[in-house]
Amino acid sequence: MELWVLGSNGTYPTAGRPTAGYLLSHAGTRVWIDAGSGTFDGLSRLMDPADVDALIISHMHVDHCADVFPLYHYLRFGPSVRPPLPLIVPEGAVDRIAAFVDSGGGSHLHDVFDPTTPASEPVEIGSMTFRFGVADHPLPTLQMRVDAQGRALAYSADTGRGSNLAALAGGANTLLAEASFQGLDKPAPHHLTAAEAGVIAREAGVERLILTHLMPTLDPQQSIAEAAAEFHGDVMAAAPGLEVLI
Repeated sequence: MELWVLGSNGTYPTAGRPTAGYLLSHAGTRVWIDAGSGTFDGLSRLMDPADVDALIISHMHVDHCADVFPLYHYLRFGPSVRPPLPLIVPEGAVDRIAAFVDSGGGSHLHDVFDPTTPASEPVEIGSMTFRFGVADHPLPTLQMRVDAQGRALAYSADTGRGSNLAALAGGANTLLAEASFQGLDKPAPHHLTAAEAGVIAREAGVERLILTHLMPTLDPQQSIAEAAAEFHGDVMAAAPGLEVLI
């Protein structure tokens, strides 16, 4: 599998740095995971957005979902014609998206997307198998694990320590984990510090930890150092343009 980081800022974008968004590819299947502010542009630089095989939105906070709306308009009014795009979202998200795209004549959401909310069963998208967990976050939020040909990536989405992320990520090659804060300063309990992300990576027994969703004011090297104090595998910080072979 190949992972491209489209955006990695937490909460709000800054110049050249969109919020959360990732493109995962394997054997010709390409899945867009989270569509944070500014990530549609990054995706467009890699491929025609109409050729993506599915979009997964972890939750309906703006920094993870805002660019579902440019995609909606591109698929509805742009030059490419395709069947409705598979859209995997948490409980309640479909109605929120539909209400936002209703221009007064009713929503055309289902003309553009084929939305589902995953249950406990694995979801097959092309050559990749997705399994979902529940994050520790104030609104419904999907964590996920992706397996393909013996390789695995786990993604925390936004979460506190109350989720079962270590079990979901157990033995994965790479854990992509939010690290919103540094040190002991944790103003929001439903997020992780870099050190907490390191602890989860150690508990899960992964090979590599990629820190993401850092607040824009933080020094990524400090976050890497704090995570590395808890986890002795490979540690890096996500940034737009980063490409990683899983």
